Amino acid sequence: MTNGLFRVECFYMRVEVINTGTELLLGQVTNTHLNFLAQSLFGLGLRVERQVSVPDGVAIVEALKDAMSRAEIVIVTGGLGPTSDDITRDAAAEAFGRKLIFHPEILDGIAAKFSRRKLVMNELQRAQAMVPEGGTVLDNPNGTAPGLIVENDKTVAILLPGPPGELRPMWENEALPWLRKRFADKLPPIHERTFRILGMGETRVQILVEEKIKAIGPIEVGYCARPGEVDLRLIGPDEGLIGAAADLVRTQLGDHIYAEGHETMEQVVVRLARAARKTVATAESCTGGLVASRITNVPHSSEMFRYGWVTYANEAKMTELGMAPTLLEKHGAVSAETARAMAEGALARADADIAVAITGIAGPTGGTVEKPVGLVYFGVARRQGKTETLELNLASARETFKYMASQVALDLVRRALS
Repeated sequence: MTNGLFRVECFYMRVEVINTGTELLLGQVTNTHLNFLAQSLFGLGLRVERQVSVPDGVAIVEALKDAMSRAEIVIVTGGLGPTSDDITRDAAAEAFGRKLIFHPEILDGIAAKFSRRKLVMNELQRAQAMVPEGGTVLDNPNGTAPGLIVENDKTVAILLPGPPGELRPMWENEALPWLRKRFADKLPPIHERTFRILGMGETRVQILVEEKIKAIGPIEVGYCARPGEVDLRLIGPDEGLIGAAADLVRTQLGDHIYAEGHETMEQVVVRLARAARKTVATAESCTGGLVASRITNVPHSSEMFRYGWVTYANEAKMTELGMAPTLLEKHGAVSAETARAMAEGALARADADIAVAITGIAGPTGGTVEKPVGLVYFGVARRQGKTETLELNLASARETFKYMASQVALDLVRRALS
């Protein structure tokens, strides 16, 4: 039990990840390895319990020894290359108390790769042919540095190269099958549901569902909050209990749930529109085309997306969407009336089934007492049915405001399609 929440104790093998590289801690390179490895391990019924990033050097040895004192599986990324700062194999040898053994067949393989590329191999490459005594070598067809597995009676250490183009295929083709075989009788059953919820904060979600879920059985409940929305996660060892909890969540939260699993809002919209054979158009002011951009990031969106207008200036609203000058003079660019007219203009000119429009004040300046920064209006027009408008006050940070406004606009399309 942690912070009043269930923690289901079905993950009895502890896993830790060590990401090496001074460049990570200088902010010069973004660490994407944890996300990739954690999701893959979860599919085996395992979760990363701890992750640490360390610079090149002796810190790798210290981190590895520390992780080995707790974990059954330690995954180390980076530091397997040929240069002086690549010392992960040396660190593993020291931590496990093993000698480094030269493997001539590894060096021959590296030499062959250089030859195929018509390059001359230098003596520094020999370091990559050194393996801690008793270690397992993982093939690396995408680079020169092989991966390594070193183990004793308590801990397995999996050493992977740093470049994602080498790490990911090595993990999927070499390390993951090895783990499945090595721990076939120890991997626990695991079932998970994730609900993506818009327009409801995490505390409200907890109040509505958590006590009822606890009454069902041993299910771990977790929350991940983002601006304007929250992911609700259910984890447990029994599929029946997770299914019952999922049914309860659907009943309690209704159409605030926009996806189950990890679909994005734009993926949901494209999927629903294609299934319904409906077309969509957008007219944006304060979001600057973000809604259209998100839709067109999704494959096959060309089947449902008709037109997208960025009518930032009043002149554009009039010339592109056919708005009457008198409407803008009377109500202003940021108003329900303008949002309605933008949506209806986009619907007519695109000959679409649904059109969504946004107009607001993204800030940090430009607001007034009557119309403060963060105020935004939405319009949703349908080929059949009346146009609806919505007024919201969103976060004032400009980029956050734009993302939240685009999310609400897409959600309005989702609801129209549903």
